[in-house]
Amino acid sequence: MRSWLKSVALWWNDWVGDKEMENSIRQHLDQAGYYGRTAALSGVRLVAIERPGWVQIYRFEAKGRVRVDHEESDAPEPSPQYDQLFGLVLHDFRKSIMDVRVFTDPVPRRALFLRWSEGLIQLRGAAGLS
Repeated sequence: MRSWLKSVALWWNDWVGDKEMENSIRQHLDQAGYYGRTAALSGVRLVAIERPGWVQIYRFEAKGRVRVDHEESDAPEPSPQYDQLFGLVLHDFRKSIMDVRVFTDPVPRRALFLRWSEGLIQLRGAAGLS
């Protein structure tokens, strides 16, 4: 029973909850040189919002496999390389904008968050942007 509860808690933590946003994140990862369809997304959380809720900022983490161009040869395929990615999503419902950005370091994500969230209500504490 305990292992089942842990698996449900892990599933809940990694659940995005918005198919459009998940597809946008995965498409952006594809364009950024990763295999977006197989990336493991986690920690998708709302971290800032503008009243009445039209503009929202989400944070997320992802473990993405780096896309490597493998030339046609007899050489063995190199072992896969994975990057830990830190991302932000700016979703503006009024203008139908979904801006996704990913970083390999959390510091630039924090700087972008401070710029995007200026004037918005920010979530504080452990569930916010770390």
